[in-house]
Amino acid sequence: MRWMLLTLGLLAVPTLAQTPPPAAAQVRQVQQDPLKTGVQLYALGRYEAALSLFERAVKENPGNPDALYWLARAQLKMGLLNPALENAKGLVARNPRYIGGYMVLSEAYVALYRASEDKEKGKAYLEQALSVLRDAERINPRYAPIFAQRGLVYALLGQMDKAEEAFKKALALEDTPEVRSALAEVYLASGKLDEALDQYAKAVALAPKNQDLRVRYASALLLKGRPEAAAQVLEEGHKLKPLDAEGWYTLGQAYLSLGRPKEAGVALENAVALAPLRFPAAYYYLGQVYLALGDAAKAKSRLTVAARLEPKKPEYRYLLCLANERLGDKEGARYQCQEALKLKPGYKEAEEVLKRL
Repeated sequence: MRWMLLTLGLLAVPTLAQTPPPAAAQVRQVQQDPLKTGVQLYALGRYEAALSLFERAVKENPGNPDALYWLARAQLKMGLLNPALENAKGLVARNPRYIGGYMVLSEAYVALYRASEDKEKGKAYLEQALSVLRDAERINPRYAPIFAQRGLVYALLGQMDKAEEAFKKALALEDTPEVRSALAEVYLASGKLDEALDQYAKAVALAPKNQDLRVRYASALLLKGRPEAAAQVLEEGHKLKPLDAEGWYTLGQAYLSLGRPKEAGVALENAVALAPLRFPAAYYYLGQVYLALGDAAKAKSRLTVAARLEPKKPEYRYLLCLANERLGDKEGARYQCQEALKLKPGYKEAEEVLKRL
């Protein structure tokens, strides 16, 4: 399951090759410049506010390709896919040498693919994105984001060999942690775990404070059966920047694998404190921790949450059965083990507890 989460991480990225702010120095440097202010708001994630400023910038200066570029980008962020597509098409038509136009147009096609209900039919959008990127390559064959975006499109098409080739070409032109991470995801999807680990290590070296990269690297190390290295990657990251919920969750799993239940408990409690509903399995792991530490009451508390969040997991019910048994609640233990057996007929461990009861 973790493997699938990792490989899907690449496909969840909105755009690997975000075009750098095109010619920001060319924007009029005046305090009330709507384009300049909009770019600043966009960088802060305030897309709705940025959108209105970009609309104003286009109205005031319809011939400025930067304004139309940023308007299309903000529209994509706001889910206004068709307006973004039309603006990107117009940008390319009026400014055929402006590389940003091709990039945002290809991203619009990728966004339309993601939004399509029929993914097979939606692949036509990806073919259009590839066509746009070929046009972009003719304009500037040494622009690395073209090849990074092409790698993403091929990955979405399931053509991992071509995706690998495109990402490698992007890296030859410009080495960035984002592209290294994307290439690692391609290797994971292709079952090349060692190659993925190598790319993650290089990505983290380029961006040591990027916690998302560290979590992905640590998760891959766990897949490799290297929990000590995974814990070290996250511990080093925590010194540079506090871990987020996923970081603590992954670190907790590493500590569990290392047989360090107290540290695992601290990490997992931090994870559920920061994101109470995001990781149901964290409560299950906490149940394991507290049972190992001899605290059946805390184990029951955490396992009760796990079972409520994911009631179809037989292993959650089984551990809750054990916690109830240790607390002397035979009726509660019997009920949970019976529920576990309903979900997983022939569950040997649950059957053994029922015999004891």
